[in-house]
Amino acid sequence: MKKITLEDILDPITIKTFFTEYWGKKHLVIRRNKFKNLFTWNDFNNMLNRYPDIKGLQIIKDHGRWCLDKVRKGKMKAPMLSKEEVYQIWAKGNTFVLPFSEYENKDLVDISFAFERYFGPGYCNVYASPRGNSKSFPAHADQTENFLFHTEGQTKWTIYEEFAPLKKGKPEKILDEFILDAGDLLYIPQFQFHMVETIGPRILCSVHFHNKDKQSLSSFRITTDKENKRNKWYNWVPQLYYGDDHKKIDWPKMQSDHWKKKLL
Repeated sequence: MKKITLEDILDPITIKTFFTEYWGKKHLVIRRNKFKNLFTWNDFNNMLNRYPDIKGLQIIKDHGRWCLDKVRKGKMKAPMLSKEEVYQIWAKGNTFVLPFSEYENKDLVDISFAFERYFGPGYCNVYASPRGNSKSFPAHADQTENFLFHTEGQTKWTIYEEFAPLKKGKPEKILDEFILDAGDLLYIPQFQFHMVETIGPRILCSVHFHNKDKQSLSSFRITTDKENKRNKWYNWVPQLYYGDDHKKIDWPKMQSDHWKKKLL
């Protein structure tokens, strides 16, 4: 199966155009349905049903953020929630964050490999909301380059002119506002202020990376697959056997009459 490349991710924008015109300068919206099935409600359903055996679940609530790993380690003074309690919190309209989700499927791993040729090591956070106006983060700036794959529903985005840390406090100047649909991709440069609002049930995959040390257009380093330290994706599904005619070879059937009790 063909691996996903940065060319596939940015299509129809070329890699050269992205790095010369957008990287670190301004946001980019690519509208298409190419990665609409990257992470679906079925994936979310399967993942949450593993609770509490999932890593890093975070719940955004009115009074703050509940973090599964911090509660487990005693770093957060909050009760451990049962699966039923987590479900009821979801049903009330709270947004869930699923960090470190890049190994949930091969496409997410391939996308991470593709970005890490040009950026440093990165991660995928899945954001899911059950309805419109679900609690989310206020306007803020991230310390990473952020590529947001929208896979379910719609979200409204506000992009601000200001970049941190040059801007202190809340951003004031709106640069752009738009609604993204399932399949769309949004790039937000490192430190640019932005805000997202849910319109209805939604899922997005935030795949984010730090820049390589001293990376610049005049001195640009691309990592080879051999140099990439990320664990590869292995196919654990048993492979079928095929003959020279490419037809499946059936396993021989048991011929003995003595392998089971005879009918009277």
